[in-house]
Amino acid sequence: MVLEVVIRRALDGDAGELLTVQRAAFVAEAQRYGDPFLPPLREDLDAVRAAIADQVVLVALRGSRVVGSVRVRVEGATGHVGRLAVAPDQQRRGLGTELLRAAESAVPQSVSEFRLFTGGGSAENVARYERAGYTRTAESADDRGVPLVHLAKPAGAERGLHRP
Repeated sequence: MVLEVVIRRALDGDAGELLTVQRAAFVAEAQRYGDPFLPPLREDLDAVRAAIADQVVLVALRGSRVVGSVRVRVEGATGHVGRLAVAPDQQRRGLGTELLRAAESAVPQSVSEFRLFTGGGSAENVARYERAGYTRTAESADDRGVPLVHLAKPAGAERGLHRP
């Protein structure tokens, strides 16, 4: 029997599992860039708990197991999407796209634009965001030289009718 995925707001009690999924998901990115110190891999439990308290943090559950997560930090009219993570054994099933849509729907109505960045060598991630309506706005490198692609998308009607 295949359990359906439920996406909901993260609770403080989800922090440990969320961190585990995040680390597992970002290991492949760390290997791609030869950098085991990517920020999602350095984050600790207290930082995850703080994000849950201060940001829009969603988790995807299959049964009682956390299989994915995403965050949106709202700053003025901008929603900064980050830490989109899917457990490695759950990837390539559309869950990342579902989490992204849910995150866009979960922010306050005042958000008029979404911004995010991903690794410049992560063609699959860039393609996912472009399929979701994001466009490239810039390229840069982080403080350790990892190439980044910055993308943005205007918030629109696709966010749904129900707003918190």
